[in-house]
Amino acid sequence: MSVSEISRRYAKALLALGKQKGTHRQIVAEVQAVRAILEKDADIASYFQNPMITPQQKLEVIKNGFAGKGLSEDVLNLLLVLTENQRIGSIGGVADALENASDAEEGITRGIVRAARPLTAEAQKELEQKISTTLNKKILLTFQEDPKILGGLIAQVGGWTFDDSLETHLRKLNEELNRSAN
Repeated sequence: MSVSEISRRYAKALLALGKQKGTHRQIVAEVQAVRAILEKDADIASYFQNPMITPQQKLEVIKNGFAGKGLSEDVLNLLLVLTENQRIGSIGGVADALENASDAEEGITRGIVRAARPLTAEAQKELEQKISTTLNKKILLTFQEDPKILGGLIAQVGGWTFDDSLETHLRKLNEELNRSAN
């Protein structure tokens, strides 16, 4: 999802508030959880996009839906402000901007690993450590199973791609055979 300047501003303010209180990690997790709830169901998304429903009605839904459910006051206030300003649809952008800003402050780089088969927890941890050592950065990886990959894996971290897939090995072998045949 692209992150708008407005989303960055909300995220920056919320992160600063969370850092002051020492709750910034909790805030990032809560905003991600709220995002998942609001984006998971098409009916919920269409409700908040419906111009026939007044901002006051939407505010009541947010208050009744989230108040007293373990959500921090700061995140609840963010939702109320977004709803009041008819920007609740920006929650995904705010969540992304918040995660990006938090990662930048903590020196974390995120990446995605696509593999032919699910990796064991031990293999995931080992791969994360190897990439972290190679790039000399703190790395957090998301792992996905990709049936298009015949074997091996492909890791994309920042601007780097680590391709240890069977297809790439076979292509390189083919190139070497073609070079030696000529």
